[in-house]
Amino acid sequence: MKFLNKKIFSIIIMITCSSYFFASSFFSGYAGGKLNYSTNPDAEQYDPDLKLQAFFAGQFNLNENFWTHLEFSVDTNDLINENFFTATESLFQIDELSLIARAQTQNASNYFSAFVGTYDPIGSDVFLQRYFSIKSITSKLSDSYLGLAGSILYPHFGFGISDVVKFYQSPIAIGGYLYFNHEDSKFFVFNADLRAACVSRYFTCDFALGLGIPLANNQEDYIIAVEKLYWHAGTTMLFGNDYTTSLFVQAGLYNATFKSNNNVIVGKDDIYLLIEPRFFTNNLHINLSFYSLPPKTVRKMLFVEDTLGFDANIYSDSVMIGAKQLTIGSHLAFSFVDKSLFDFSSGNLMDNGYNIDLTPYISTDFLTGELHIQGKVKLMEFARGFAAKAFSVDIGYRTKF
Repeated sequence: MKFLNKKIFSIIIMITCSSYFFASSFFSGYAGGKLNYSTNPDAEQYDPDLKLQAFFAGQFNLNENFWTHLEFSVDTNDLINENFFTATESLFQIDELSLIARAQTQNASNYFSAFVGTYDPIGSDVFLQRYFSIKSITSKLSDSYLGLAGSILYPHFGFGISDVVKFYQSPIAIGGYLYFNHEDSKFFVFNADLRAACVSRYFTCDFALGLGIPLANNQEDYIIAVEKLYWHAGTTMLFGNDYTTSLFVQAGLYNATFKSNNNVIVGKDDIYLLIEPRFFTNNLHINLSFYSLPPKTVRKMLFVEDTLGFDANIYSDSVMIGAKQLTIGSHLAFSFVDKSLFDFSSGNLMDNGYNIDLTPYISTDFLTGELHIQGKVKLMEFARGFAAKAFSVDIGYRTKF
């Protein structure tokens, strides 16, 4: 994780450890890992790569109204390089460390949280699952084995507090977040966000809007000087449900900059857009996706290679082989290299080339979790004369306990 307040981290760790003294405590967790075998894309000759992505997420209930969350992830470099018996460089990230207290009234539940890391991120359905107890509605295109570090429109990242109210009479939740981070290269940034979500039979929505204020303190005449403002917004929406033809939309903007000269700066790497019509008939699912994603998000995804493109995911989740039920399908993607939504109007979409990828996959229950196996064929590598770089294999496993 990029920023961590050591004192707050130590306090939370001590409180979490002290929970073992509560007789009514209960622990539940979710963990997974994925091995990827492919060819080093930068090597001139065949150079196999074996990389690992893994995550662990746990919830420790001290009692019915007080609990903690902990999640971390690991992303390694090549495990079979020429120095096989030496340590492998990897990225270890604490995605979330939080304390949550719930107060219940006649009409609502109030959830107060103190957190370090990424909390209730926009771009996932974590908020909807936590407060409405629904199944996941996010796109299978954004699947990841990095937990919260996967697909994120923008993160509530840093250290701070939040307060969320879930109403009983209506399927609505509202909340506010106050937190500090260091997303600005020079200064700490104070962020204030508002959140609203609703869940009904044929419509689900999660929306957040926030403002970031870099706290410059190097001005002689001011205690704190505000040179610019950041604003960010994001939404996740599903029109319909998993049992009907539906439309899934995610859109977000992170750190659009307002400066004192009234200029607004929006970088192409700060735009997130995913539009996905979903068709369902006779146990066959057809999801058609258009996406424009930040590079840092694409690097963590399982099915996406480039920042701009189209994808068709055709699958059935009720294939029976004997007594075993399987999900079998395939992605077919057409994408543009190093392009974004802004490049549609410029007429230079093909400047860096394009890719066509075919990714068949199979998933099934195994032991106490889910086993996922897929192979990817990058068809354009054959045209470029790099057939050895055209193939990759992923084996992943996730389980709850």
